[in-house]
Amino acid sequence: MRHWIRALLLGGLALATTGCMEGWLDKWLAASVDPQTGTLHVEGLAAPVTIGRDALGIPLVEAESFEDLAFATGWVMAEDRLSQMVGFTMAAQGRLAEMAGEVALPMDLYSRTLGLRRISEQQLAAGSDELTFLLQRFSDGVNAWLVAHEDRMPLDFRLGSFRPEPWAPINSVDVFTMINLGLGVNLHEEIMALNLADRVGTDRLPWLVPVYPDEPLSFAEAAKLNDLPLPALAKQAQALDAARDGFERLLMPQGLAASNNWVVAPSHSTTGHSLLANDTHLLISQPPMWMLLHQKTPGIQVAGVAAAGMPVPVIGFNGNVAWGATMVMADAQDLFLEQLRDIDGQLHYLADGEWLPVTEREEVFKVQGGDTVTHTVRSTRHGPLLESVLNAPPISPVVPPRLADSMARYGLAFSWTASQADTTMDAMFALGRSQSLAEAREHIRGVRFIHLNMVMADQDAAGWQVTGRYPQRKQGTGQFPSPGWDGVYDWTGFADFDQHPNDFTLEKGFVGTANHRTVAADYPLLLSRSWFYPQRGDRINQLLSAKAKHSAEDMVAMQADRFDRFVPALQAVLSDNSVALATAINALPSARQAPARQALAMLDNFDGVMLEDSAAAALYGVFFHLAARNIFLDELGPEDGPVWQSFTRMTLLSYSAPQDHLLQREDSPFWDNAGTPETETKWDIFAQTLADAWAFNTQALGDDPAQWAWGDLHTYEWKTAASQMKPWLPRVQRWAISAMEGYLNRGPYPAGGNHNTLNVAGAMIGRDFDVHSIPAMRMVVDFAADEPLQLVNSGGQSGNPASPHYDDGIDVWLGWGNRTLPFSEAGRAAHYAQRLTLTPSEAPAATP
Repeated sequence: MRHWIRALLLGGLALATTGCMEGWLDKWLAASVDPQTGTLHVEGLAAPVTIGRDALGIPLVEAESFEDLAFATGWVMAEDRLSQMVGFTMAAQGRLAEMAGEVALPMDLYSRTLGLRRISEQQLAAGSDELTFLLQRFSDGVNAWLVAHEDRMPLDFRLGSFRPEPWAPINSVDVFTMINLGLGVNLHEEIMALNLADRVGTDRLPWLVPVYPDEPLSFAEAAKLNDLPLPALAKQAQALDAARDGFERLLMPQGLAASNNWVVAPSHSTTGHSLLANDTHLLISQPPMWMLLHQKTPGIQVAGVAAAGMPVPVIGFNGNVAWGATMVMADAQDLFLEQLRDIDGQLHYLADGEWLPVTEREEVFKVQGGDTVTHTVRSTRHGPLLESVLNAPPISPVVPPRLADSMARYGLAFSWTASQADTTMDAMFALGRSQSLAEAREHIRGVRFIHLNMVMADQDAAGWQVTGRYPQRKQGTGQFPSPGWDGVYDWTGFADFDQHPNDFTLEKGFVGTANHRTVAADYPLLLSRSWFYPQRGDRINQLLSAKAKHSAEDMVAMQADRFDRFVPALQAVLSDNSVALATAINALPSARQAPARQALAMLDNFDGVMLEDSAAAALYGVFFHLAARNIFLDELGPEDGPVWQSFTRMTLLSYSAPQDHLLQREDSPFWDNAGTPETETKWDIFAQTLADAWAFNTQALGDDPAQWAWGDLHTYEWKTAASQMKPWLPRVQRWAISAMEGYLNRGPYPAGGNHNTLNVAGAMIGRDFDVHSIPAMRMVVDFAADEPLQLVNSGGQSGNPASPHYDDGIDVWLGWGNRTLPFSEAGRAAHYAQRLTLTPSEAPAATP
C-alpha cells in the first residue's frame, strides 16, 4: 500500500535501535500471515470453496457457484493486498489524511476537487443489479476476512491508529475510477504547457511539446494562450502539479504511457492458431500494481491480471478467449481557463457575456492527529475549478502555497469524460465470460469509461479495438488549455463507437499497439495529440513483419527485446551531418576534442541493444541524458525548479522535445545557449554533449571504457510509498523510514532497456537514470498449446512484508522466467499444490 507515512514513524523509531530489525519484524508479524493449507469455517458461504496456492502464492479460487467465487475472491484479495485496496478507496474518497496525517491533505483535496468518489457513485448507479450483487458478495468476503483478522492486521494498520472500514460495492468501483485516472494523460501536459508558456512565451512553446516526428508543431493551438496573464496561470499550474505529484507518490501513477500488446492471426502462426501477447507498463512499486488471480466455477474458468479490490481479472484468458490492453493516450481531459469575478461576495465566472455564480459544495476533511478542515470546492459549466486545490491552507511541506487573491482573476476548470456515467464495469466483467471473439467484440462496445487499445483473440481469429469516449470540440485540439468564457472551444458531444479505430481483418497477419499513434495523422476522429514515442510500436511491426510465421517463443523474445530503434536514426543524423559535426568538434577546447571523437566512434558502432552490461549503451544513455540538459536546461532551469521538474517528468509520459530535437528541428531557437555570448548551432551542442558524455562516464564508471555498463547507472528499485514520500517529510520521519527501508524495499538491480525498447525501462530524460516504468506483467497466450496461458507479475503476490510471497516474484521477473497457469484438471492439481478449504459456518468467522 502506498500510504505508510505517520504509521511508520513509531515503528521506525522503536526498531532502528535494534540490530535485528528484520528478524524481529518477521516474528512480530508472523500471525498476520495466514496458513495456506487446512480448513477454515467461514460464515457467509453456501458451499465449500478451495483456495489453491502455487509456489509464488498465486491463488486459484474454486467454488461451486459464482456467488461463492466472488466471496472467496474477496477473502483472498484482503489476505494478499488489503492495504493496497484500502489505499485505493481512501484516495478516491479523499480521506488519505485520516490514515497518513496532514502530509496527505493536499492529495485528498485534489481527489475531492476532481470528484472521484462522485464519479464512482455514478458508475455504480448506472451498473446492473447483477454487477451490484457480484460486488456485494465480494465485499462480504473481504469483510469476513476483516472480522477474522481484527487483532492480526498487516504492518500498515498495526503501526497506526487507523483501522480499515467494512468493504462495500462502492469501494470496488473506487478502484476502477482510480485506474481511469491513472490512464488520463493530457491534464498533465496542459499544466506543463502553462509552466512552459510563462517561461518561454507562446511563440516558442510548441518547440517544447511536439506531437510526433512527422507532424507540424502546434503554433495555432498555442496562440489560444496569447494575451493571457501567464505568470499568474503558471503559479496556479505549479501549485496544482505539486499536489498531483504528491498524490501520485502516495498511490497512483497518472498519465503513465502503459504497455505493449499484439495479436498474430492463425494464418501467420506456426501452429495455425492465434497468438496474443501483452505487457502493461506501470511505475515500479512495492507491492506491484497488479496481482495475479485464477478463478473456477463449473461454468467459468478465467485467469489473469487483477487490480486489488476488483473481483475479476481485467486482462486474461478464459479457455476460449484472451484479451489484453494498452493505454490509447486518449485526450479525454481538457483544462478551460475561466474569467472569475467576486460579485457581492459570491464568486462568478464569465459565460457567453454573462457572469454566472459558480456552484459550491463544502468538503470536510479529518486529519489523523490534527484538526478537522473544511474547504469549499467550486465548479463552472466546464467542471470543477482546480483553484480549490491551489488555495488549500499550507499545512505540510508538500502542500502548495496559498495563492494570493490577486491571482484569482482567472481559474482552471477541469473537463473529463469520466464524469459521464455508463455500464463499462458490466461490459468488462462480461468480457471474461465470452466464449468467442465475436461475443467479446459485442461486450467491448460497452466500454466507454476507460480508453484502451484492446487486443482479443480466440483460437481461430484475432483483432484490435479502441474503447473509450472521445470529446468532439467546436475548435482546437485540446492539446493546450482553452479559454472557456465564450464557448468557442466547448465540447459538443462524443464520437460514436463505430468511429473508433479497429482491425479484425488483420490483412498484415497481425496488429500491435504500444501507446503510439495507431492511425494516420489525418484520421477523422481526434484521439489525442499526446502519443508516446513511436519506437516501440515500430519495433513491434518490424519484428512481426520479419517472417511469415510466428511461435509463442517469438512472443516471449519480443517482450524481452531491448533494441532501441532510435539508435540507427541517430546514427543516420550523425553520418548525414558528419562535416558540420567534425567542424564543431574541432572548435572545442583541445582537451575535449579527443573524448568527443571517442564518444562519436562508440556511438557510430553501437548495435542499439540496451543491455545492462553494455558499454556503448551506457554512453548512449548518458549522451541522451546530457543532450536534454545541454539543449534546454539553460532556459528551463534550475534543475530543482518546477519548470524543469515538470518538463523532465513529461519525457516519461509522451513523445518529448529532447528526442524530437536530436532527430530534427535544426531551426529550433533552443539550440542557442542562453548563457553564452556566442550563438550555438545544433552541431555545437552535439559536439559538447559527446565530450560531456565521455567525461561523465569516465568519472562515474572509470577510465576503462570496456568496463562501463549501462546497468551500473540505470537500475530497478522496488520502493514502498513511504520511501517515495520521504524527501517531503520532516527530518525525524525521514530517519524512521530510512531505518525500515531495508525491510520494506528491494534493490537496486541493474537494468537494461530504456523508454524506447519493448522491454521498457523508462527514466525521466535529463533528470536522472532511475527506472520508473517497467513491464508490470507479461502475458502470452498460445491457443495451440495444451496449456495456453503464460503469465508473470513484476513482484510478489503479497503486500505483507512478512510473507514469503512479498518479493519472490521479483527474481522470476528479472530472470525472464515464464510461468504457465494451467487450466486442465490435472495441471491445476499439480500446480496449485497448497490447498486451503473455506467451509460454511453459522458461527462467527474462524481465526486461521
